[in-house]
Amino acid sequence: MKGAFLLCFWPLLFISCSHQRNVNTESLHWSNKLVKPLLFYNDSVLSYQLKPEYRKLSVPFSDNEKGFVPKGEKYNYSLISIDGRYYTVAEYKDKNGFTYKLIVYSVIGDNDTEILVTQINSYQQESLIDALILELNFTFETQISSHYSVNDSLATVDRYEINDILYADESGDIIGTKAKPDTVIYRSIYKIADGRFVKKMEKRIK
Repeated sequence: MKGAFLLCFWPLLFISCSHQRNVNTESLHWSNKLVKPLLFYNDSVLSYQLKPEYRKLSVPFSDNEKGFVPKGEKYNYSLISIDGRYYTVAEYKDKNGFTYKLIVYSVIGDNDTEILVTQINSYQQESLIDALILELNFTFETQISSHYSVNDSLATVDRYEINDILYADESGDIIGTKAKPDTVIYRSIYKIADGRFVKKMEKRIK
């Protein structure tokens, strides 16, 4: 009986551990590759969402986190989590005691669509002191996404705006799709110092 219990217990322990976030104190190297495996595309809301096994591990925004406006391009959306919760993908604590979290959550978009938000937060003594949007991923006529990388000193965000919709010249009505979509890319670079994200550059690169 005891042996049977152990055989059942160990797979459950493995599954539980496999869903825990990656806590690191050695170096900071984050990119889209960390988040992508956690997502699936939901056609009904035209957006990526967290897979159910990760969504159930999400936690409520604290009062300090709820009222904090992150830096970065927001496309005039109010970034309020749909369910008031977020999932921590990874966590890093630097040598000066600042803690960084890579988090994911969903917000309401246009016409019943959703927007997946990937964001980096910084904390001092468990209090949020700064936040930066790394990616808003959604489609509403234009496809919006980002390629980002974060290390100990810099956060680089390449924001893609892809439009393949063909409009009538006079009426502006949608009449089809373009054979070659129009792609615009903006690059933003932020310096990371003492828990703060300071913009150093933003320019169009395509």
